[in-house]
Amino acid sequence: MAIARTRAGRARAAIAPFLCLALLSAACSSNAMRPEAEPPAPVPVREAPAIDPRALDAQLQQAAAEALGDREGAILVIDPRMGRLRAAVNPRIAFEQAWPPGSAIKPFTSLAALRGGLVDRQTSRLCETRYAREGFEIVCSHPRSKTPFNLSQALAWSCNDYFAHLAERLSEGSFNAALSGFGFGARTGVSAAESPGALARGEWRVETALGESPRLLVTPVQLIAAYAALVNGGRLHRPQLTSDPTILPQEVARLTIAPAHREALIEGMRGAVKYGTAARARLGELPGYLFGKTGTSTASNGFRTQGWFVGFTADRPATGTPRPEQVGLGVLVFLKRAHGAECAELARPLFALALGVSREARETRTTPDAPAPGGETVRVRSISEKATRELGIEAYLQGVLAAEASIESELEALKAQAVISRSFAQRNRNRHAGEGYDFCSTTHCQRFAAPSGNVRESVRRAVAETTGEIVGDGSRQVIDAYFHAACGGVTANIETLWGAPAPSYLRGVRDDFCASMPHHRWVQSIPVRRLAEALRGDERTDPGPRLDAILVTKRDATGRAETLTLEGARRRTVRGWDFKIVVGRALGWQMVKSSRFEVARAGDAFVFRGGGFGHGLGLCQEGAHVMARRGMNYRQILGHYFPGTVVTGVEGRGSAIRPAAFTQISFGVPPFGGPPSGGLALANGPQRTVSTEKFRVRYPETLDPGSLQTCLGILKDTHAEYVRRLAEAALRIPETPPFEIVIHANTAEFIAATGQSGWAAGVTKGRRIEIQPPALLRRRGELANTLRHELAHAFIESLSESRAPRWLAEGLAIHAAGEGPRMAARGLQLRLSTEELERRLSAPSRAAEARELYGAAYREVRKLLDAEKEAGVWKRVAEYRSKAKSRR
Repeated sequence: MAIARTRAGRARAAIAPFLCLALLSAACSSNAMRPEAEPPAPVPVREAPAIDPRALDAQLQQAAAEALGDREGAILVIDPRMGRLRAAVNPRIAFEQAWPPGSAIKPFTSLAALRGGLVDRQTSRLCETRYAREGFEIVCSHPRSKTPFNLSQALAWSCNDYFAHLAERLSEGSFNAALSGFGFGARTGVSAAESPGALARGEWRVETALGESPRLLVTPVQLIAAYAALVNGGRLHRPQLTSDPTILPQEVARLTIAPAHREALIEGMRGAVKYGTAARARLGELPGYLFGKTGTSTASNGFRTQGWFVGFTADRPATGTPRPEQVGLGVLVFLKRAHGAECAELARPLFALALGVSREARETRTTPDAPAPGGETVRVRSISEKATRELGIEAYLQGVLAAEASIESELEALKAQAVISRSFAQRNRNRHAGEGYDFCSTTHCQRFAAPSGNVRESVRRAVAETTGEIVGDGSRQVIDAYFHAACGGVTANIETLWGAPAPSYLRGVRDDFCASMPHHRWVQSIPVRRLAEALRGDERTDPGPRLDAILVTKRDATGRAETLTLEGARRRTVRGWDFKIVVGRALGWQMVKSSRFEVARAGDAFVFRGGGFGHGLGLCQEGAHVMARRGMNYRQILGHYFPGTVVTGVEGRGSAIRPAAFTQISFGVPPFGGPPSGGLALANGPQRTVSTEKFRVRYPETLDPGSLQTCLGILKDTHAEYVRRLAEAALRIPETPPFEIVIHANTAEFIAATGQSGWAAGVTKGRRIEIQPPALLRRRGELANTLRHELAHAFIESLSESRAPRWLAEGLAIHAAGEGPRMAARGLQLRLSTEELERRLSAPSRAAEARELYGAAYREVRKLLDAEKEAGVWKRVAEYRSKAKSRR
């Protein structure tokens, strides 16, 4: 049983939303990681005389209050050269409460590594998209890159893989020395009631350097004061909340920051604003030189996540980065239940005000869900013509459809393509900012043919009749707008295809419409000699001088080859998509058309039998053609391929995209908005049931689709992790029947059904797990922890046939779920034998007692882990089943 906990166990870094690659059938990878280009045209600036500092302070305070609105958080505005706080909204939150900083700490992590000689500005690493070591796992959500990141680029994209590997080489001493120098872990002196935060002490952990540890806590005022010292030349000031512009700065410390180190960090923060995690806020369009860093921290104080953004204005330097005396205003935005990119957007009106941008210009916003009217332009580089042209967004889309849908004859399919291509354009503006244009004319962006007078009438109509329309997710943000030639019967899941975080609309849907189309099935024979030569061209697939066998060792739920093993002089394990790309680059994209294939050796050749053409993500063009031919409109087409999304027009009017009545979403995810798939009706209302290979989930009809997808994703990932752990101990549990998950609609129902107290988050009996409402668990910061903890119990019960003692089961579940570090301090006063601990665990009377007992159970299991390692403890659990069998 899991009790209500106070902090989420799985940390997430601050990153901008995953940008679209939108690659067609033949191509795959993105190189959209280039540094900035300066904005093409400045935002209008007032020509009024300089405003009185006190009057500007009042305006900043008002603008900050309006930006924050009724959201829970804080905004601070600082003069970094003096430490004077020129505006402060919600100082209680800003001064008196501390949270993990998330990726906002990465500039200081970088500085510690630079000072220690662990990296320099050119130290590069190719991101592997996912980092997993010693119970800590985190993914990167920036666009995939085929080129390594240097330090500044890693900061701009907040690359978790880069910083996690960097953290492996850091020590607690060097990290804390750097942070304490900037005032972390101590009160700034701004208020008598302020919190000192906390520096992580004890065992060094990688997640600390990523700002993902609950032992590293900072206040907003600490963070902005530290950033101010980082950019002002090393002068750490005591923040002073006053409207008096004549006060003298109170210098607390003078820090030594090498100019080269400062330049690398500011270059990275400038990249974050121009093309990285904060690009969505369009801060780079403002006059002057803006730079900053986003962060999204682990759940704390009962909230899901906290968003951070710290940024500064500066005079635009002739070359390089601004000197300390050129840095102007600093803004910090902190939001509960948010992400760093959202905080950067809230900071924009404050920067615009400080830079003298007219109110009219400040209030003219081009958001992803409200595209600018017809005057909006993009810059497109024609690779074949070696020319860049600037044209309206709708004219650009005519050129895209002329190339991407050149043989499409159905108007509604063309409309679907127009909306998806417009969504891509809105999401990926400035994709080639470093080269001075927005998009190229190849499949790296979207193929483009310069529009001429002979544009097909159907293309004109498709663009005109969907003018301004894009596709947004549940929060009305532009989706990752992928499309491809043919899916082969089921679209792809981006997580298993590329290892990227999977929004609900990119997890795969069954598609029977393309069954009659040319690329639904294909067969290709490749001589062994040619294939081996192609594979030797890439280190990931090089089998050495011979190639004996190709084995699909793992498939995802869509039938695609997730991993392959290549047997030859050397054994290589490679992602199925990477294999397809390596072969395609060497032998042509027609050879292996997708990663949805089977392969067998036939004499001197390997024979591939597969389905689909391209990556398979999002819109299937062949399936869309058939849907349109059968009378479906473009909204139904989009609803089928992007379930749960919305169409939003120029004025921001949104209408939900409904799936076609016949839509069936594969892999246990029911059609959004469709009829219930079964289940029993309780007093709280009807329920639905969804089944996957491993789980049968019963949930209330009122549960939002996003919460269901989140729960399924956590369960799937955790199941795979626990299976791997058991395999290391040469153990396994029965695969059938599937685990039964019951999600209750409210606490009263949970209590009535389980007999547990309201403070319990979940309970497990055998292979059946029951949990409180996901919305409640998210507010507690406990949704992921609860599912991981209870699934661990289900594994333990299956392995031991429910015969393991409670103390062992509870302690091992805490360890497996990754809760050990924060449970270790619980129940230190308890000195109980395992017999007494077992007795008291059977019926704790209140939450506090349960926590103490669970802490004591974990310490007992920790002793076993130290003595027997984890594999030994799992074997100990399995022995209870063996002992029971021997008695029969």
